[in-house]
Amino acid sequence: MWKVSCYFLLATLFWMNLRLSLANTREENCDLRQAKSNTSKECDFKEHDHRLVCFHGLEDKWKTGGENVRTLVLCYWPLETLDPQEVLQGFSSLKKLVIEKSNLTSLVSPFANNSQFIERLEIRETKLKNLPQDAFVNLSNLKFLDLRNNSLAEIDVETFNIPSLHHLHLSGNPLKCSEDTKWILHQEKGSLGHAVADRQHLRCTVPYEGRPLVPVVEIINTLKEECTRTVCDCKLVYVVGNGGKHIQRQLMAFTSVNCSHRGLTEMPSFLPANTTTLHLSGNKVDDVTNRISQIFTTKPLPYDTSIRDLKPLTTNPVYKGVIDVYLDDNMIKSIVQLEGSSWVDRFRVLSLRGNNLTDLPTYAFENVLQHNGNAVSLFLGRNPWRCDCLFTPGFQDLLIKYTNIIKDSNDVKCSPTNGDENSNKIIKDLRRTEICISANEDVLLHPLDVLNIILALLILLIIGKLLYDYWCFKKTGKLPWIVAKIP
Repeated sequence: MWKVSCYFLLATLFWMNLRLSLANTREENCDLRQAKSNTSKECDFKEHDHRLVCFHGLEDKWKTGGENVRTLVLCYWPLETLDPQEVLQGFSSLKKLVIEKSNLTSLVSPFANNSQFIERLEIRETKLKNLPQDAFVNLSNLKFLDLRNNSLAEIDVETFNIPSLHHLHLSGNPLKCSEDTKWILHQEKGSLGHAVADRQHLRCTVPYEGRPLVPVVEIINTLKEECTRTVCDCKLVYVVGNGGKHIQRQLMAFTSVNCSHRGLTEMPSFLPANTTTLHLSGNKVDDVTNRISQIFTTKPLPYDTSIRDLKPLTTNPVYKGVIDVYLDDNMIKSIVQLEGSSWVDRFRVLSLRGNNLTDLPTYAFENVLQHNGNAVSLFLGRNPWRCDCLFTPGFQDLLIKYTNIIKDSNDVKCSPTNGDENSNKIIKDLRRTEICISANEDVLLHPLDVLNIILALLILLIIGKLLYDYWCFKKTGKLPWIVAKIP
């Protein structure tokens, strides 16, 4: 029986405690209390717990008479700015301040010395986006800071340098995921990142909108460290994936690495993880590049400096995830090395404009474009393509058949050669007679034409002989000599 009595007593105490907690929450939650529709100022003071709840501003009598208030709740603040020094000048014993449900955008001054006893500060569901750098410098006893569901895009670590702060809530803010946000990764005791209590609920704004902030910042931080091992510029372009139990494993990053105009003689041997797009254009040395090099290094670059070899695409595992490659304006003479490789079977964009290509394995490339479902763009213009009867017909068929993939087919032209009638002509528009008949050949004496004339004359001779034999047989009754000799 006594056990039942104990259980009943514990349940009663729990229920009373829960009701008291809900009552306190109800009094501090602006949604659970009916606000006046005329937006007039209204304040309600609960003397038993020293709590003052005000709607649409602070009544004048409280501006200098709030010395007994321990908790102040401001609902639907009527202005876009709030001056803590002015509003709180009469609240010398304040320990808790709640500002909720308003169009407040900024605090125009830091909290004054008379607010030093505040232990809990909550500014929720406003449009707050600007804080003075020294906003909380005088809040020496602040332990709990709740800034959820506001419009804060960036967090200045110095602003939140509060030694007494134990819990910081930031979820619901459009935080930028950038290198400047790496403070969230610091978890040593006393750091701002360690104080954030809802870090798993933080989300990025554009361009990674809705993605979990901590894993994205980790990716950005790792990318920066790995990029220092190259001479390139690196950028996290996009992140795919949403939250989950193993959140980081579910994210897929897309990184762009720009190594253009670096005077490279070969493709990089190392690339940051998650590299999907690689720019290697303009590594061919010209007069402009040489002049720039002389300005910074006082020494010209050799004129044979350029990328020529595509072998790393097929042999180096760091290129396994690279699907977009831009190799414009280099000195590449052949892409035979790509034939039969796994990379060419999965690439999405390959740009080879402005190189030294004269031909390519046409049938192998046609097979690639036929089976590669990822291929979107192939650029081949501004190369000195060979135009002859051996290579061009098949290449021309490739250009016409895959116009939707070969985006610059109108720039794919014959090599500019003096005295060549096809010089600089668009290859896909050439007629076969222009490709396979040389301008130096006499069309009337072409062997094929001579053979055709001889065959035509033989056919006429045979028909004439047949008509003659038929006429003789009708007139004399004699069979032709050759027929009479056949046994």
